[in-house]
Amino acid sequence: MRLIKLSTFTLVLSLLTISSLFAQKQKLTPDDYDQWQSIRSTELSANGEWFGYNINLVDGDGWLTIKKVGTDSTGDHKYMHAERLEFSQDNQWAAFQIGVSENKKEKLEKQDKQVRLKLGLMNLSTTEVDTFKNISSYTFSDNGHYLAMKKYQAEQSKAEGTDLILRNLQEGTNQLIGNVSEYAFNDGSTKLAVLLDAHTTLGNGAHLYDLSTGRITVLDSDTTTYKSLEWSEDGTALAFLKEKEDSDFKNITHQILAFKNIHKSPEKNIFNHHNINNFPDEYRIVDYRNLKWSEDTKTLFFGIMEWEKKEKETKADSTKKDSGGDLDPSNVEVWHWKDDNIQAKQEVLVGQMKQENHLAAWHLDENTFVQIGNEMLEETFLTGNQQYAVGYNPKPYEPTFEEEWKDVYLVDVTSGESKKILEKHEYIRNSPDGKYLQYFKDQNWWVYNIEKGKHINLTKNINTRFQNFTNVNGRKNRRPFGRGEWAEDDRWFIVYDQYDAYKIWADGSKTEKLTSGTQDKIRYRQVRFDYDNKGIAKDETIYFSMYGDESKDRGYARTSKAGQTHTLVYEPKMYNRLTKADSTEHYIYQVQSATDSPDFFHVDYDFADPVALTYTNPQQDNYYWADDEVVTFTNANGEQLEGRLLYPANYDPDKKYPMITYIYEERSQTTHQYSIPTKRNPYNFRRFSSEGYFVFQPDITYELSNPGISAVESVVPAVEKMIDTGMVNKDQIGLTGHSWGAYQTTFIITQTNLFNSAVAGAPLTNMISMYNSVYWNSGTPDANIFEVSQGRFPDPWWKDWDNFVENSPIFQMEGVSTPLLVEFGTQDGAVDFNQGVELYNTMRRMQNPFVMLVYEGENHGLAREENQIDYANRAFQWHEHYLLGKEAPEWITDGLPYLQRPAMKDNGAK
Repeated sequence: MRLIKLSTFTLVLSLLTISSLFAQKQKLTPDDYDQWQSIRSTELSANGEWFGYNINLVDGDGWLTIKKVGTDSTGDHKYMHAERLEFSQDNQWAAFQIGVSENKKEKLEKQDKQVRLKLGLMNLSTTEVDTFKNISSYTFSDNGHYLAMKKYQAEQSKAEGTDLILRNLQEGTNQLIGNVSEYAFNDGSTKLAVLLDAHTTLGNGAHLYDLSTGRITVLDSDTTTYKSLEWSEDGTALAFLKEKEDSDFKNITHQILAFKNIHKSPEKNIFNHHNINNFPDEYRIVDYRNLKWSEDTKTLFFGIMEWEKKEKETKADSTKKDSGGDLDPSNVEVWHWKDDNIQAKQEVLVGQMKQENHLAAWHLDENTFVQIGNEMLEETFLTGNQQYAVGYNPKPYEPTFEEEWKDVYLVDVTSGESKKILEKHEYIRNSPDGKYLQYFKDQNWWVYNIEKGKHINLTKNINTRFQNFTNVNGRKNRRPFGRGEWAEDDRWFIVYDQYDAYKIWADGSKTEKLTSGTQDKIRYRQVRFDYDNKGIAKDETIYFSMYGDESKDRGYARTSKAGQTHTLVYEPKMYNRLTKADSTEHYIYQVQSATDSPDFFHVDYDFADPVALTYTNPQQDNYYWADDEVVTFTNANGEQLEGRLLYPANYDPDKKYPMITYIYEERSQTTHQYSIPTKRNPYNFRRFSSEGYFVFQPDITYELSNPGISAVESVVPAVEKMIDTGMVNKDQIGLTGHSWGAYQTTFIITQTNLFNSAVAGAPLTNMISMYNSVYWNSGTPDANIFEVSQGRFPDPWWKDWDNFVENSPIFQMEGVSTPLLVEFGTQDGAVDFNQGVELYNTMRRMQNPFVMLVYEGENHGLAREENQIDYANRAFQWHEHYLLGKEAPEWITDGLPYLQRPAMKDNGAK
């Protein structure tokens, strides 16, 4: 029973819930899983009076619910297959897209037909809904008076333009604008700009609609293509690109058209790089980087890149083609020892590399050009006031193997002059007003005062550690615990130590500790409601999330006007997803626990008397459902750690139970997390609990160069403590994990006979061959992961041979008695499939109990539903046989011959 919610539901629902308490509960089985719900996305209206959320089912079609805050479930408005809800800023309308059922979607996809969505428009005053067919995207104007709806492209149309419907929401009228490729309202919603791309190209151009008068202004027209519509922040200036071709060059370049004073009499400015003397030869303007206005609308920023000339075909070339005697060019790859990005990484980044460009500036009043980025400063970003840019030069430190060092430069966007301000650093951040650059170095927070050209160490006299000493990963340059926002005037910013938050004044004059979490080991971190704003306003309240490092309690706190921080809510539940209404002091947050399905609640500024907005999974009351708790233990090094223990459903204290131990790194922070049962997850905690297992997730701490040994030193004492409680049958303990957790699972069973079964999904098995492999999903050498990340080997294997061997499962497998099931996808791009093959060949030769499940074409996590269900079922069968003594299916005892595989039998193999 979730008492906190009862006051908000209808009498009928309450009576049903109460009556279920007296009904006979039943065991949850896989046939019951499909009805379980989860909340995917939410939306709160600007005034906080309307709330919408999407419900997903474990199996089945979900829906969108829109409701008035404070009403019971009879006020819910449900729309099947709907998503992407948006409320207008005047709180009068809600728009959402309406799709089709999963079955219909699959049928259309098999027929290579596009799913075309409808748009639902709900009048919040009347709750009536109008629908519009074939709407691909939509946008409300900022004031909520207009809704622009873009239709799908006509089939086989080569033009980007489609019909745009502009609906006047106050008048209820629709205006059709044809051939629109892009559109955007300005700030203030007085204008609508559109770019047109027609099939015949004769009507192409840029038009401006005055929404108050209905007047249409043709800003430019031509038979070419227009792109990259961009309004200035204040809505008074507009810019876009206009394609230009040159027969001597490949690809296209662009002109930039910019219009200032658009609310009065638009001033047309054209940037044609052919007419700019200092524009670099054989460069072009690209559409890969968005145009960006400076705040004062005096400067436009854009991207340029080299312009490749066309090769002129000679008579000899033509003769060779006609003869047909030439071979195709070789597709050889050259893997060079000086490559910074190896070939595999370059292949992953090929699209990005083709679009690499340099930041440039056009100063409109002077009609001058400044190149900001270049071959040395490939990565650049603007400071808060756009007067400077920060550029990174990594070339002195390439190829990189550990930290990604860079020299940091400051570039004047007016003159183009640059100067180096930091050597051998990683990353830097800017303040909202552009006065400072912020960075972490030598265990302290620093700023660089741009005007004075001065570096200031702001935290050297504060008696705490801002460097994240808890993260053991092999990095020599440890990163900080993190940071919060700047003040909007650049006076101060928020940073964190292990538990607390501090205000640090950028001029070094003052420091203020905002929270008091260290004594009780409560971690405070700023909650940001708007990532588009320009910092914390002068009188703005600062909100913090709270997390009990040992208790696992959670909640929220905030600062008062007097500067004190007060707790709003803090209890043994999981609080998250705090959101504030745009224009009022209304808030929503999500609450869950192991026994309480995640739901959303509404509160006002006082955070008192929360009102339930959702009520998911009421059917849970019909089943046995277990709670969890925090377990403390001491590892082999005397360090106190925590773990999460989920009880078996219908727990009887007079019985002993089997236990599944699930490991990764830190897992105790999942305490109070609700587990939705599913047949598609081999590590589903609720399924284990419902079938009579304890599920234990102990934390693991690490020592460098000994990741496997560290796991043993944490996990074994944790499990032994659970055995000592008398609740767990010591002969029925399983171990499982995926990826890094699978590596540790595979290694731990080489060091102890404590576990009676083990399941490992995609484990690292040979640390030496793994070091020399590639993380194919990103193209990154696995050496990076070993030396400065999860592998925790700061030295390469040839300098640390003994530890690499001693922590590799494959070299320790002789004598292993724990039956091990391993899963791999043949296209695993994280842990190479050959890691599984190496282990298989070793275990087969040793004749140790071992089975490997191989899923053709799957990556690091199984994607296809049939494979997910298959692996989950086999993993549970494995544990049931070796822990509970159930009869083993034939695939465990005898394997599965190639021609007996389900897919082969379905294909009629004989």
